[in-house]
Amino acid sequence: MCLWHQYPNYKPLNCANTFPLILAWGDGKSCSADGNLRELREENLIAEFHVLYSKTGGIAYHHVANNYIALFSTFIPCGVWEAIAIIEALLQNKSDIQPDTIHADTQGQSTVVFALAYLLGFKLMPRIRNWKDLKLF
Repeated sequence: MCLWHQYPNYKPLNCANTFPLILAWGDGKSCSADGNLRELREENLIAEFHVLYSKTGGIAYHHVANNYIALFSTFIPCGVWEAIAIIEALLQNKSDIQPDTIHADTQGQSTVVFALAYLLGFKLMPRIRNWKDLKLF
């Protein structure tokens, strides 16, 4: 049984991680990171026009552990490279669930983010679009 006073910080995350059903789904050692467009009014300070979707809005960026617990969410403008949110989420996560492998789409990778993930001890596993055209070192 989960008692709230046992978990002074990040109570819902840490308490949910003790449920047997959630433990059966996964161990929380990996997570996926992805964003999706949320339409906003044009008068909003964070709203920008998204070329791919031809709509005005912002990106809701989420990290979800492999046991289906949402670890981190943030809202970023459309023009920001999503890889920046990966590092922020890893640094802001203070829960008991500490993933060491991050899966992302093409927007979730860059040379700098690969370097920072390595220095921070995380494995960045992005899906890289058009990888056959890249020169890997």
